[in-house]
Amino acid sequence: MTEMSPRERVFAAIQSRPVDRPPVSFWGHAYDKESTAEDLAAVTVAAWERYRWDFIKLNPRASYHGEVWGLKYRYAADRHVKPQRVTFPVRRIEDWDSIAVQGPESPPLAEQIEAVRLVRRAIGPDVPLVETVFTPLAVASYLAGSADAVRAHLREDERRVRTALGAIRDTIRPYARELLRAGADGIYFATVDWATRDRLSALEYGRLAREDDLDVLSAVQSGEFNILHVCRRNNLLADLANYPVHAFSWAATEPGNPSLAEALGFIRGAAIGGVGQDDALQAAGPEAVLQQVLDGWKQTEGQRWMVAPGCSIPPTTPAENLEAVREAVEALADEGE
Repeated sequence: MTEMSPRERVFAAIQSRPVDRPPVSFWGHAYDKESTAEDLAAVTVAAWERYRWDFIKLNPRASYHGEVWGLKYRYAADRHVKPQRVTFPVRRIEDWDSIAVQGPESPPLAEQIEAVRLVRRAIGPDVPLVETVFTPLAVASYLAGSADAVRAHLREDERRVRTALGAIRDTIRPYARELLRAGADGIYFATVDWATRDRLSALEYGRLAREDDLDVLSAVQSGEFNILHVCRRNNLLADLANYPVHAFSWAATEPGNPSLAEALGFIRGAAIGGVGQDDALQAAGPEAVLQQVLDGWKQTEGQRWMVAPGCSIPPTTPAENLEAVREAVEALADEGE
């Protein structure tokens, strides 16, 4: 089969068309390079230049969503050290009243829009690019300090919390549209702590989050590569499979989650994942992670599958393991002939 470009390969996988090999991409935090658009873009582009990923998932600091309303973290000078939370804005039920709609010009959002522009300028048009955006309920967890705090406030005064969730949604919608204008092909829409049976039933998630989630996704319906990332073990992937996205990302190797083969039976578009970011990828040698790539190939026959981690990879991930995965995926092109 003729060698495809990254864009051709990614969109063939999404559209269930034959590919020369599965697309591959990995992403993770570099904590010392996430405080400015310029640093984030530079470290992202450097990783892409080294590994030549087929698509780029911009991996900003998770706190940026909440910084719009006063969330603050302190960053160390070491890329391996997680930032420490300094303060968060919602401590009492009344504090939700202060969560008002903000525009894309809000500094934390404007910074991410600029990072997208910088990355797109560096990589050119042929590599798909998505930006990480949290669901409104996930943003609320950062504002209140934890998902447990949000649950407690919902029990105390659901109307108040849901009004704030509406303000978060109405902040994200125009921001997400600006990401597309800046050069993103879509968003990587992450549920974070919420879409798991360990926290909510499918019915509860639908009641609390579905309408806001779909409202955000409607704002980026012109995007060609929108991804839903369903976090954690025991996830609700099957219950969110009708979300209007082009691909689904989840930890397919984690307990309680659908395998790649199982999910391809009920999702539309492509499956993204198959590599355990905290176990096989962190081993001293590449044998375990290469076995996961082979397992993914057997489950999918190389179709509708993008080789990727189940979630963000730790900054301590051995580079030789990433290089081995990249080489193995290239070798799959020969397997498919």
